[in-house]
Amino acid sequence: MNPKSTQNDSNSTEPKEGIHNQKKKEKDGMSSSRKKASAPAAGAAIGQKDSPKGSDQTKGEDGQQTKREHKPKIQAVKPKEEPVKENVEVVKPIVEAVKPNVEAVKPKVEMLKSTELTKLNDEANIPAGYNHDATESIENLCKEFDLQDLNSGLTTEQVKINREKYGENYIEKDDATPIWLIFLSQYYSPVVMLLLVAALASLILNEIVEGVAIISIVTLNACLATYMEKSSGDAIAKLAEMASPQCTVLRNGNKIVIPSREVVVGDVVVISTGDSISADLRLTEVIELKTNESLLTGESEDIKKTLTPVDYTTPFATNLCFATTSVTNGSGKGIVIATGLNTQVGKIASQLKRSSKGSKLTPLQVALNKLGGLIGLIAIIVLVFIIALAVLINYRDPAHADKDPILVIIIIGVGFAVSSVPEGLPMVVTITLSAGAKDMVRKNANVRKLPAVETLGCCSVICSDKTGTLTEGKMTAINAVTFAKNSSLSDKNNKLTKTFDFYPTKGFEPYGGLFDSSKLTNELKKKIVIAKNQGTSYDSILYNYGNPKNDSIDVKKTRSLMFAAYLNSYDTTLARDPKTSKWTIHGNMSEGPIVVAAAKVGYNFLTNDSQQSYVKEYTRLDDLEVTFNSSRKMKITFYKLKKENMFEYIHLQRPGKMFTHVALIKGAPDKLLDRSTHLLEESPKGPQICWNDKISENEKEILAQKNLELSQKALRVLAVCIKPLTTEHITLLKSLDDADERLKFVTTDEDSGFIPLGYVAAFDPPRPGVKEAIQTCRDAQVKVIMITGDQKPTAIAIGKLIGLIGEEQTDQTDQADAQAIECSELHINKNPNEPVLPDDQLDAFTDKILIYSRAQPEDKITIVNSLKRKGYLVAMTGDGVNDAPALKAADIGVAMGINGTEVAKGASEMILIDDNFCTVVSAIDVGRTIFSNIQKFVCFLLGTNIGEILYLSIAIAAQMPFPLEALQILFLNLMTDGCPAVALSREPPNRDNMKTPPRPKKQPIMTKKWWFYGIIPHTIFEALCVLLSLAFSLYICTGSYTLNDIHSSCRTVSFPDASDADIKHEFKYFCSTYEYRVSPEYVGWITNVNFWHPEKKKTVTFWGAAKGKVENISPESIEIHPDIRTIMQNGCPGDLETDEYGWCKPKENISVNAKDDNLPPGVFRKNFEDVASKGSKRGRTMAFISAVWCEMLRAYTVRSWEPFYKVFNRNMWMHLACSISATLTFLSTCIPGITSVLNTTCLLWWQYLLGISWALLNMLLDEIVPKVIYRRRYMSVKK
Repeated sequence: MNPKSTQNDSNSTEPKEGIHNQKKKEKDGMSSSRKKASAPAAGAAIGQKDSPKGSDQTKGEDGQQTKREHKPKIQAVKPKEEPVKENVEVVKPIVEAVKPNVEAVKPKVEMLKSTELTKLNDEANIPAGYNHDATESIENLCKEFDLQDLNSGLTTEQVKINREKYGENYIEKDDATPIWLIFLSQYYSPVVMLLLVAALASLILNEIVEGVAIISIVTLNACLATYMEKSSGDAIAKLAEMASPQCTVLRNGNKIVIPSREVVVGDVVVISTGDSISADLRLTEVIELKTNESLLTGESEDIKKTLTPVDYTTPFATNLCFATTSVTNGSGKGIVIATGLNTQVGKIASQLKRSSKGSKLTPLQVALNKLGGLIGLIAIIVLVFIIALAVLINYRDPAHADKDPILVIIIIGVGFAVSSVPEGLPMVVTITLSAGAKDMVRKNANVRKLPAVETLGCCSVICSDKTGTLTEGKMTAINAVTFAKNSSLSDKNNKLTKTFDFYPTKGFEPYGGLFDSSKLTNELKKKIVIAKNQGTSYDSILYNYGNPKNDSIDVKKTRSLMFAAYLNSYDTTLARDPKTSKWTIHGNMSEGPIVVAAAKVGYNFLTNDSQQSYVKEYTRLDDLEVTFNSSRKMKITFYKLKKENMFEYIHLQRPGKMFTHVALIKGAPDKLLDRSTHLLEESPKGPQICWNDKISENEKEILAQKNLELSQKALRVLAVCIKPLTTEHITLLKSLDDADERLKFVTTDEDSGFIPLGYVAAFDPPRPGVKEAIQTCRDAQVKVIMITGDQKPTAIAIGKLIGLIGEEQTDQTDQADAQAIECSELHINKNPNEPVLPDDQLDAFTDKILIYSRAQPEDKITIVNSLKRKGYLVAMTGDGVNDAPALKAADIGVAMGINGTEVAKGASEMILIDDNFCTVVSAIDVGRTIFSNIQKFVCFLLGTNIGEILYLSIAIAAQMPFPLEALQILFLNLMTDGCPAVALSREPPNRDNMKTPPRPKKQPIMTKKWWFYGIIPHTIFEALCVLLSLAFSLYICTGSYTLNDIHSSCRTVSFPDASDADIKHEFKYFCSTYEYRVSPEYVGWITNVNFWHPEKKKTVTFWGAAKGKVENISPESIEIHPDIRTIMQNGCPGDLETDEYGWCKPKENISVNAKDDNLPPGVFRKNFEDVASKGSKRGRTMAFISAVWCEMLRAYTVRSWEPFYKVFNRNMWMHLACSISATLTFLSTCIPGITSVLNTTCLLWWQYLLGISWALLNMLLDEIVPKVIYRRRYMSVKK
């Protein structure tokens, strides 16, 4: 005896006691409106097998303790025949027909009477290891949980014991991370830490502006990242939110309502329509109970609950109810078998927690951390090297000659370290990812976690659901196949099947007809579409077998087929949205194709009312319906015929029978063909049932082969059958309380089984662009894997249709089969209930398999983990709660925005707004573009920053002034570099963006090619050009370019310290420099001087003291300006003396306190800017202009390996960004206040142009050296 028959038999006995109990309750004044089935109970207390009767204390409706006789429920099975007795003569033939089945039931009745469900299970030959919760006897479960009485529930003491033993009923949420902790975590990055160290050093050295600027940028970036992370949902929290708030239980003999968290294992829970179930239950009593488990399993159909499982192998057995699911019909009772994390939904939460353990850094984050470590190492080396070098050569900056040289050196070292850290990198990366996220939204992808934007760029595998993602999720009927013998032909020539095409087939539009497949050519299709648009008849083009006015035998067969399918799908309707004018399906979406197809043959045409006149003529018997579920694979509805022995066009006559009703069956072809006994035959009066001959095995094979032929075209095939019934049949069916009993009666009548009318084949069309998207993935070397619940032939057919299995394999079945498996093959012994195969065997599958059929959600996480072990970066799509662990485990979880649950969305990194596979591919394209742009601006930032280090280091080693000061470096890195870097993030994709393989997960951002051809050459050229600019600028502004020459342009005097004569203090009293001047009045060299003015008694600056370069200039020099000669003609005051050249200087026989401002007359006061300092500042400002423009123009050359002029105008943001940078740079040299902060000065027009000219030289070198070599070495090979 197989498990299935056991289930049917047991179900056929258990409801009998329900009828008896209801009759008893009617006598007591209680309602008996619903039919009831109860699990066996063991008398007053479990385990009292020898007591057929017992008593217990229960509370009545008034709340008082009442004593009533309690009989074991199962003993009420006995009077089964009572409801039928009055019709015993009528139903006698029927009873005789089903007598063998009744006899088979009797042993089970006796077993149930003794409540020994263990024997029942043993007799059913349930293999060991199957679902324990579903197959263990109620008696043993009660003993396990110490439940003494099903009618009284647990005692208060036992509740405490069970709570301590099994735990509380809640899913523990991960502690919510405080927002301040999220904010602080944004600083846990090597690059950011380096910036903070640089900022701290700047503040310690009193460089307030520099330190505050760095901290402001880092804080702004942290705020943005915190906002994005805080706004993302938590999948485990979403699971917890699904829990029911309260629950009805039996405790101490009372029915009470408690918070769901207080439910414990062993509680007896009472459920009814509308309840959300609080824990996993083993049912002990059901009354037409149905639950919706779509949130847990993804299946939209309501599940009819039974007391014995329909399928012993599934974890979602029909005699179990599960936490978070809802009751849609009926009521029942059950024992709590699992709470909290031990429930099915709790196991999903546990998997989510395991998937969340450890850091889940994206490849970009890993690469940035490595880059930060490298930059940190460079910064430390640079800091130590520069300070050591500056101390060794006694470096003194002429622009800060009055400051402590050691302090200046430390500030310089920190400035160098700052220059090695690209301050704008975190900000630009965040901006880039945010902009990329917005781009993805425009492409219908909502990214929840910013780093995931780029991670898609290195995705190497996409694991996709089929329905609704690769396909439209809108089934459309394509073919109708009728079955009938032709009595006028010999069996040899008899064509048993005939195929017709529905056309046109545009979504749910009901317009069209039904045509002979062999005659429907492409030319005729075009004419039919024109006729449809014009509203004219199709028959003038091609005979329409769906036209009710036509009267051929084939019209009668096809319309009868569709009418039967249509009546069976009574609760699904077709309607037109008045706002959008689009046709929509209301009800069961899987029945939608039938309703639309029926409209095309004249049933329910252009109306929202399913109860039209021809439907009203057939009365449906609601209470007899057998609903569809995954184990039955069929749906049966019962109708009263409008005319006896006649269903639509089909003649049902059979000698000795009067058929008054008909069962209409729709379902899986294999299930229905197994139960078919007779066929239709064609006759002059129309189609009729061939009662004389039963269907042969050869005929069944022909029908099965037709099913296979349609399935291999990626069509979903439904078989449609009828079964004529007499009044006696209906009477007996009404006496059967359970749908499974009715199913058994209808399917086991050997004398008259099913009569197959034909097939309706529907097609879920691929989404537009899916085939092209898969080809794009193939070109990009991204593997696409389809995971579906379909049967393998259908999955392969879909795979071929969308190009998943290459065109070259279309006709090679063996190769196609080698790339597709059923997910049972992932398990030991190909048994889905067994553990999965060892890792090495699993990994062998994932290297070659592209299609996984008959997949369960649990299989997804197995596939993901195997692919990740193989080194793939995996994107996984999903929509159900049970998809959440796989989404969490994948590198990129992709949830469905339309059909996805909140839990799935919470576990994902990206949500498809349109549930479309093409969106994933578009997102990959965007992700690759983002990473390519990140490479460009990282190359840009590193190249310019390392270039800064190089020219600063060389300047110190060559005893030249700094080309830039520390704050100028910061301004350069943040303000002038920042805008072009952001513009680089908006670069459009390269032409080969989706023609190259995905980058390896461990590949650094900067590869060897980028270093050798992008960064290193530019750093050399930039350093060369900036140093040449500095040297040339210093020369034309001071006449010198080395520190020694600049320092020697000023004359000094030394004084002993007032407190310690051994300490000498040096002060300037005269400076003389040269400058090249370009003005309308004069072009050429001039000499500038600082000297003590005897009359004004202070140091003055005289620009243009002499024309030309005058060495050792004196007031008596011929070239000297007359005004100076006049000023100095009276000599120096008495407290001063003249030097050898005639300039005033202090006498050296005095001592000073350098800390006081009261310096002797004749020396430069503190903060006085002499001509050497002023000239050095002007020369450094020109070098600053060169550095800025070198980096701005670098943004144009780094965009592509092609010549810059070919892509010059492809990104208008670049022009805007560089314009902003140029404007900011100009303003920084001209606006008072800013110039003093940055230590710059306003230049003459030709000096700006001179500074820019060196940057143009840098750009030219970048273009003609490394890029030319790169193109010759790599791009010519690609071509």
